[in-house]
Amino acid sequence: MSVGVEPAPRGLRAPHVKPRPGPSGSGLHRVRLWVRDSAWILPAVGAVLGALLAVLFVLEPFGLAHSWLRGLAWRASVSDARKVLASIFGIVLTTLSIALSLSLVVLQNAASQYSPRLLRLFLGKPGSRVLIPVFVATGVYCLVGVYAFGFTENQDVAPRPALSMAMLMLICCGAALVFQMTYTLDMVRAEQIVRRVRVSSLKVARKLDRLRREDPEAPSMVPVPSGTWWRVAAPSSGFVVDIDARALLSLAEERRLSIHVEVNIGEPVMKGASLGRVVQEGAHQEEARIARCVERAVLIGRWREPGRDVALGVRQLVDVAIKALSPGINDPSTAVEAVDQLAIMLCVLCQLRLGPRVLADSEGRPRVFLRALELRDYLELATAQISHYGAGEPAVGLRLLRLAGEVGLRVRREPDSSAVREVLHQVRADAEAAQPGSSYLPMQQRYADEVERAVERKEPLPPLPSLSY
Repeated sequence: MSVGVEPAPRGLRAPHVKPRPGPSGSGLHRVRLWVRDSAWILPAVGAVLGALLAVLFVLEPFGLAHSWLRGLAWRASVSDARKVLASIFGIVLTTLSIALSLSLVVLQNAASQYSPRLLRLFLGKPGSRVLIPVFVATGVYCLVGVYAFGFTENQDVAPRPALSMAMLMLICCGAALVFQMTYTLDMVRAEQIVRRVRVSSLKVARKLDRLRREDPEAPSMVPVPSGTWWRVAAPSSGFVVDIDARALLSLAEERRLSIHVEVNIGEPVMKGASLGRVVQEGAHQEEARIARCVERAVLIGRWREPGRDVALGVRQLVDVAIKALSPGINDPSTAVEAVDQLAIMLCVLCQLRLGPRVLADSEGRPRVFLRALELRDYLELATAQISHYGAGEPAVGLRLLRLAGEVGLRVRREPDSSAVREVLHQVRADAEAAQPGSSYLPMQQRYADEVERAVERKEPLPPLPSLSY
């Protein structure tokens, strides 16, 4: 196959070829995603723990009767102990049902008022991941305890450590309930939601920046494949969750390959679509084996994951702003809060290494080429839709102009400066199209001119008009 001539699609899997084990990084990431996305794991752990505690404190298989818990245990008969555990089970079951009902109402309101993309922000935090396992552990403890008391030889009134433990677990349930409710009430505040999205997204961005510190500078143009090359197809449909760059580099260095990944993290892919190209320098190698390794290094999930996807955080803040600007909600203040957090995020991204990533082998030869969003892409993602839907709201337009100005003062590359000027012109054009004859339009035009001059001269931005506060 010569350069510039794309080969016809060829099957990249051969049933008779034993695939090489997947990269350890990708495997660990798959396990972490599975654990995090499986909502039943923590409740199952709580159920097992509750059953073990019930057997331990009711049957006392390890001589618990002679421990210090005997002195703190309640004195009761077997019948009374069963009644107490049954009563606690009823309290736990009723309280859990009420708590889950209230949480579902809060989640429904948050999804309708802000964005459905933010539901994982609620479900993945400690408030939601602690409540259900604690209640499940207590409920299973009571059920197993009631059953285990049927095997107790001492039927008289005696110290029952199981009752003390049940009361302690009931107190833990109350503490978990209070923690979850206070956390949820704090999270439904608009300014808290957008702040948490910004903080978590910048944490991911800084983590990715640390991974790129040892990378060589990315070339302005990706080299054209020279030699024998073929495309690698996506094994399934979904979203690109992560790319194990180190595993790809090890594969490329071992097999003397050049690997070009042509999908971004967060990008949707279809089964059979192209993930990238593999270029081999020497003799013909087993394409199926190499393609399988590349496929396993490009992790595809059912939905976008925030652990490596900075653009997802930008998209979430944009969704909040757009939802707030919709006629059904009409909340410009929330949109302004989202734009402010976007401004902070973009100002930090200006200081990080963005754009395509290149990994070189031990000899300094580039081996792996990865696509990634540049500052221009993030800037367009953060402003285009908000400017379109919020063009009729002067406060939102002024904040977008300020966002572009803050970014423009921090960029050092001409392409980024050009992107900032394009945003300033686009925001102004959207406002002029949406507010013909408005008394607020001259103020926005004047502020846009002042911001553009300040960016060109690298001077402090003019103060915001009082309307935008």
